[in-house]
Order: sequence, then structure tokens, then C-alpha cells
Amino acid sequence: MSDIIEKVFKELNSAGCKAQVISVSHLPELQKDVDKFQRQGLLDKELTKTYLQFQFNLPEDLPDAASIFIIAIPQPITRIRFAWQGKEYSADIPPSYIRKVDDVRVKDILASILAPVGYKLERTRLPVKTLAVRSGLAQYGRNNVTYVPGFGSFYRLVAFYSDCPTEHDNWQELRAMKACENCFRCMENCPTQCISIDRFLIHAENCLTYLNENERNFPDWVKPDWHNAIVGCMRCQLSCPADKLQIKKIVDGPHFSEEETGLLFKKIPFDKLPKVTREKLASVSADDWYEVLARNLEALIKNPEKR
Repeated sequence: MSDIIEKVFKELNSAGCKAQVISVSHLPELQKDVDKFQRQGLLDKELTKTYLQFQFNLPEDLPDAASIFIIAIPQPITRIRFAWQGKEYSADIPPSYIRKVDDVRVKDILASILAPVGYKLERTRLPVKTLAVRSGLAQYGRNNVTYVPGFGSFYRLVAFYSDCPTEHDNWQELRAMKACENCFRCMENCPTQCISIDRFLIHAENCLTYLNENERNFPDWVKPDWHNAIVGCMRCQLSCPADKLQIKKIVDGPHFSEEETGLLFKKIPFDKLPKVTREKLASVSADDWYEVLARNLEALIKNPEKR
């Protein structure tokens, strides 16, 4: 491994992150991984349009890219609170949704080492979970969530192209954790039954995460007591033995007053909200999914388990 790559890994590890690097020569193989599932008809068309618009060509701003850094940033559950009608409701944000601060921090670490020696960075638009598994950074679980040793599934992935060459290349076959072979807890605890034993991919179009990330009304078959997070879903992660050490790590996020909660329920445009409210939302990247916040919060409040 070159001294530059080794220094990058050392600095990222010091910041609590884990990383791998691969050659851009593997981009065609990465694309085949995604195309294979599409050819087999295992990917919902609407879901593909929303989430799987990847770019496998080298970026125009960095046509001589030589390597791809894939980084796992540990991220716990963040708990935010809303006051409403004389009561206080807690709402959890799963790992990976809070992006701005962590993404900038990682990019700054990379740039601080690569830029002084003349190398550049460019954010990728690649399937980062597949990339993480292919690079050896992570392994798949039965629930199609990826797991990193020491982090479980509680982390955020981010990837960057660089024109820094690398001889380090740990490209490998897609693999699932051995611990999943005789464990079915995620499947048993999935409220929408989107995890199947007869196929590797989950039925993501039925996943509660997908349903509450888009703006459409919840299907009639979604039961009120299934809702467990303000965005996404953590049922499979909370029941996973590989995450037993992570689920206790909860950090406090902002508290929204009754007046602020009322504004959110009225769906006041984000830029019309009071500055302090916008800042609270932005601190947990809720400005990214503000369009679904009111609907999801209402669903949580109506959950019998939350009353």
C-alpha cells in the first residue's frame, strides 16, 4: 500500500471511521451487479427510478480518476422530541440519514492528505452498499442491510473518486455474514414481510423504509403500530444480534416546541419556517426529507405503542 493511502486510512481510523480503496477498473463489474438484478426482474420499476440512478462512468470533472475510497462513518440512533397537545413524543432517526456534518468531515480528512500532493476528489454516484461489500469493508445481512465489524449496521457510507493511484485492491465476491445462515430474526420481525428466504434481495417496494421515504399515502395494509421511526424503519436492525451493542447508543437531537410542531403539521414551506426551527431540522438533515416529516410524525403519534 502506498504511503499516501496508508496515511488516509490512518487519519480516517483516528476519526473513528473505517475505509477501503479499490481501483476504478472494477466499475464494469459493479455495474453488472446492479444490471443482473434488473434483468432478473427483481427490482421494482418505481423503486429503481427513485433510488438506483447510478453513474458508472468516470466523472467529467475527474476523467483520470484511478481509485475509489469507500468510507463507513459510525452513526448511532438520534432521538428527537416533539411537544404536541400537552404531551411529548419521541421520534428516532435511524443511522445513515444524518449526512451533512459527517460527509464534510470525511471529505476534509481526505482532502487534507491528498490535496497537498496534488490529488483531487469527486463524490461518486455509485451503489455504496454493493461497493462496500465488494471492497471487503462490509458484508450483507439477510435483510440486505450491510454490516461493518465493530459498527454493526449503525453507520453511514460515503464514497469518493480520486486520481490517486492505488495498488491496494481487496475486490471480492458479494458475501453475506455467516451469522445469518441459521438466524431469521430480521425476517420474523419485519412487519411488511419484505424479507424472503427464497431470494437474496428483499422486496424493497414493500419495505416500510421505502414507503415512508416517498410522499404517497401509506397503503391501507400498513398498520399503525408498525411505525417506529420518523423516517425509515429499524425493526430488522433492532432485532439483529449483530446490532445488540449498537441499539443502546442513542444521542439526543433537537426538541420541537408545541408551536413548532404545529407549524410542521401545517406543512409550512421549509423556507417559511422560523430560522431556529429550520436550524433544528437541518442539524439532523430533516430538511432532506421535510416533505414526509408531517405525515410520518402523525403516523408515529397515532401508533398505539407511542401513546
